[in-house]
Order: sequence, then structure tokens, then C-alpha cells
Amino acid sequence: MNHRISKTLGLGQEAYLFDSPLYLTKSLLAVATGYIIGKYVPIANLDMMSLLLGIMYNLEPLNRLGIRRVVSQILASVIGAAAIGILILAFGVSVFSVSIGVVLTLYVCLKINWRVVSPVAIFTSIYMTQYLQLNEAGLPSIWLTFRLRIISLCLGIAIALFYNYIFSNLYYKKFAEKRLQYANEQVLNGVKYTTQVFQCILPRGKRGYIQLFSQQMNDLDRIYSNIESLKTEFSFLKKESKLVELKKLQDIAELYRDINHLTYDLNFLLESTPDVKLDKELELLLEEVIVVLESIDYTHSIVPPLHELKVEKHYLDLGDSFAERINKICEKVNLVVEKLQDL
Repeated sequence: MNHRISKTLGLGQEAYLFDSPLYLTKSLLAVATGYIIGKYVPIANLDMMSLLLGIMYNLEPLNRLGIRRVVSQILASVIGAAAIGILILAFGVSVFSVSIGVVLTLYVCLKINWRVVSPVAIFTSIYMTQYLQLNEAGLPSIWLTFRLRIISLCLGIAIALFYNYIFSNLYYKKFAEKRLQYANEQVLNGVKYTTQVFQCILPRGKRGYIQLFSQQMNDLDRIYSNIESLKTEFSFLKKESKLVELKKLQDIAELYRDINHLTYDLNFLLESTPDVKLDKELELLLEEVIVVLESIDYTHSIVPPLHELKVEKHYLDLGDSFAERINKICEKVNLVVEKLQDL
């Protein structure tokens, strides 16, 4: 009963691999700090919402990720707020100034990074028209509103950066290893899916693999990028020994991307030829790949024995395509194990 309750209320394995307990702890302390500071800083006390949102939008596992996000948010917020302020001075708060102001902010965000629109900047654009401060004469003041928003936001960002720095050393421990474990599990899911298609447990010709592998490709790219960010941080901190180890871990992350692409190609072939008969040897080889991947655990430094995974390419025409890709998958898995044993 207790195990069932724990499983229901506890976080999933993926959340632990991405250090969610640390994130929850950091959020608790950062918000508490922001609330206390806000109570003692008069201008921030007027806008606790901006202060607390500034904290939560900028909590990141690595310092570099947090700083990179901060720069784009402040730039977009300042430019957006200034543009909206000019619109309000010219046209007052109206359907024109509100709608054009939001579009201007979106435009600035897209100019900075066309892939991401900052929610902080969007909030600022709406805030400037809906939370106008009054001056001593009781009149709406664009300057006071702009100052309140930016100061409260920057104070929240400063608190977030402080806690990013304090917690970064905790995140550094097994950061890359945990993300590689997640990568291993994603690739393992893809190989298991493909094996079920081989065995006709899952139907061919339904294109169900596309969504699965597309999501996995995005996840694996993000993991590679996270390790690259950590390398940059260690370069700045002059941690040369850690950089050598990270380079090997990043090479493994790249191998996982290769395995995932090859497995995707296998599914493409199977979808293109739903009636093809496959040799049992190929199926057994994929099952052996599954055994090897299941034996890997980066979080506990358990190194599996080195497996020689090879398949003889005795097929002709179409069959050769399957054997060739499976052989390449085996080669990549062997390289993963070799690099893991070198760590």
C-alpha cells in the first residue's frame, strides 16, 4: 500500500534524471527570499508579481543558461516597454496601443531569437497598459510604471541568478551522467519499439514511429546542448580535468543521436516494405542490443561487459539494407560501451 502511494505521489524517473527535487528546493528558497526582500524594498513591494515571476522564469540548472536567458528577457522587456510607453503617450490606453504594443514586443523577441518568444516580455507589454502607476498629481505615469516593472523584474532576476550560482555545484554532480541515462533510456525505447515491429507485435504501415522518434531526436539534441553548456561553464572555471571527462560524455551523447537516427531509418524501411520477411538473426541481434543498453547505468557507474555485436551481411537487394543498418547500430553501441569503460 505504501509503495503504491509513493509511486502515485512521487515524481517519475525522468524528473529525477533532470534533478527536479533540486529544482523544487531551489524554487522554494528563491521565492521565500524574494518575498522577504520584497516586503522590505518599498518599490518591489508595489509589484510582488513581477518580482516573483522574474525569479521563476530564470531559475536554471547552469549559470550560463540562466545568464543567456536573462539577457534576452531584459532586452526584449526594456525595448517592448519603451515602445509601448511611447504608444500610450501618443494615443492613450486604447485598443490600438494595446494591440500594437503586444505586436511590437513580439517583433522584438523574434528579432532577438526567432525560435522563442519571451513570456516575461509579453507580460511586460500587457503590464504597461493594464497596471499604470499614478504620479503625485494622481495622473497615470508611463515612467513610474516602466520603472516599477523593470526594477521589480531585475530584482527577481538577481535573486534567481544568485540561487542558480549557489545550486550550480549541486547540479554539476552527475549532471551529464543523469542526462545520458535519460538518453540511454530514450534510445532503448526506440530499439524496443523497432523490435516489436520486427516481430509484428506492432503493425507496419501506420507511421506510428514518426512521432516517437521525432520527440526523441529533440530530447537527444537538448541533452547534447546541455552538456555543451556545461563544458563552456567548466572552461570558464578552468576545470581542465572535468572538461576531458565531459568531452567523452558528449561523444557518447552524439553516438546516441546516431543510434536513434539509424533506428528511425530501420522503421522507415519497415514502413516502406510492410510485407518483407526478415531473418530471425536480425531480430535476435536487436534483442542483444536491448540487453546491452539495459545494462548501462551512468548514475551508478556500472559498466557492462564489452559485447561484440556483429551481423553477417548475407542478404541481397532489400535485405542488405536492413542488415547494414542493424550492423551500424551494433557498431555504435559497441563504441558507447568502449567510451563508457574508458571513463
